[in-house]
Amino acid sequence: MRQSATCDGRSPHGRPSLAQRIGLLNGLRRRLGEGAARFVEEYRSVHPVDPRGPWAVEPWGLQVVMAQTARVLERVLRKVEAGHPPVKRTWIRRRDDGRLAVRVFPMTWDERLLLSDYRAQAWLSPEVTVDEVIDAAPATYGDSPRPGGVTLLLAAGNAANLLVSDLLHLMFEQGCVVAVKMSPVLAFLRPHMETVFADFISGGWLRFVDESLEAGSYLAHHPGVDRLHMTGSAATHDALVWGTVDQAERKRSGSRLLDKPFTAELGGVTPVIVVPGPWSAADIRRQADLITFAKLFNCGHICGAAQVLVLPEGWPQGDALINEVRAFMRGLEPRPPYYPGTAAKVANVLSGHAEAEALQEQSRRILVENVDPAAETSIFSEEVFSDVLAVVRLPARNLRSYLDGAVEFVNGRLYGDLSANVLVDPATAKREAGLLDALIAGLSTGTVGVNEWAIMGSILGSAPWGGFPGNTPTDIGSGIGKVLNPLCLPMPEKSVLTGNFRPLMKPPRSVESRTAMTTYRRLLEYLTTDDPRRIPGVALAAARG
Repeated sequence: MRQSATCDGRSPHGRPSLAQRIGLLNGLRRRLGEGAARFVEEYRSVHPVDPRGPWAVEPWGLQVVMAQTARVLERVLRKVEAGHPPVKRTWIRRRDDGRLAVRVFPMTWDERLLLSDYRAQAWLSPEVTVDEVIDAAPATYGDSPRPGGVTLLLAAGNAANLLVSDLLHLMFEQGCVVAVKMSPVLAFLRPHMETVFADFISGGWLRFVDESLEAGSYLAHHPGVDRLHMTGSAATHDALVWGTVDQAERKRSGSRLLDKPFTAELGGVTPVIVVPGPWSAADIRRQADLITFAKLFNCGHICGAAQVLVLPEGWPQGDALINEVRAFMRGLEPRPPYYPGTAAKVANVLSGHAEAEALQEQSRRILVENVDPAAETSIFSEEVFSDVLAVVRLPARNLRSYLDGAVEFVNGRLYGDLSANVLVDPATAKREAGLLDALIAGLSTGTVGVNEWAIMGSILGSAPWGGFPGNTPTDIGSGIGKVLNPLCLPMPEKSVLTGNFRPLMKPPRSVESRTAMTTYRRLLEYLTTDDPRRIPGVALAAARG
């Protein structure tokens, strides 16, 4: 590592200027566009799917997220270079609870046009001031050297876009040079990623290293590595920090084997909370589509995949919603889980729930209805990371008691604190605005998606993503720290993503979309070229969905 980077976080060639950093991001986007078809071919050779089915969109969607992440950061840097704060004062308001709510999406005209269904805020700790928000990005991205040090990135194995967001966060927001160890599951994409990041590698700011577990452990403890960041499992984090022998005793005594700054995004058990209301048959099908996509995307091998559907007891539409979800899950293309360790987690569910319903034997697609909210079950304590969806019905004496119970259940019974989802029809949201706000505020999760899968916030590139603040190395939960924070917002607590309960067009995030692949492919072309002539094609494909 010392051959390619120094401990103060600068390469042998020095820290690039602001203009150079903008050029690096622009080159990265260009290479993403040039290599897009090759990425898709390589991805599908390892993860084959029906090219006409809903999962054919996956490699295109992953690249859209990569391009948007780089593009948002590039735009922020251009604002700083021009002497303009990237955050406008009109985007900031002080909530009644004292927290600052900062609009982070949309920020530009084309975001309003191309991603019109989405709005996002970041809620910050109450002690943060408006001036601190305004000044944060210019201070972070200025030309003064920032001693970020050398970081070892233990990259995710389930989604390639996370490698890009993690690297840009570490190199630009934290000022680090990075050694990245890709997961063996995604190691087949290393040559592609080395091409995409070629300018960063030649400049000495980034190096890809061996993908083996031994290499990761060696580098984690190497004196030339100042800090670590990972996206993965709590078990991997704890094995590095506390070891695998006498781990519980080491935690009690505070005897770390690895005592370096260590940020992490580690997943969790993600709920979908249904707020009861007068849903039509079309509403039920539309929201069942969303739930199914959030469950089955990438075989369920995704942090933030829906795992527990929370319904109120006695809601007349509850059974109809479950039946629609069941029909979608049963009828969609079977995909055997591929991620290591998945089979054991599914077996844990099946051993504890005789009522579990196998919807597809080949893919082990499982629905578990009427799980007791007080049960001791792996469904609540472990991220299953597969096609397993549980249904919990909570008492609903009235709406307030049900929503209070949902907050208590999610915060107290479900492992982790990464994300949660809320589905609510517009009439109920307007009539019960106070209760809905209390629900969102009360959920101790790093992101809340309202009428949209929370993880879709990552497609925006500007909504901070990570566990809820308060986790520690001893009790790591969903991790420590945030990524996808190009505005450098200080002390973010949670992001709130809002979608449309009844969108005018079928979103690409839909198991019924007929044009999702075309929409994402054309959107990627625009995001990597900035050619406005491509916008009508994106809109036309989306309208035909």
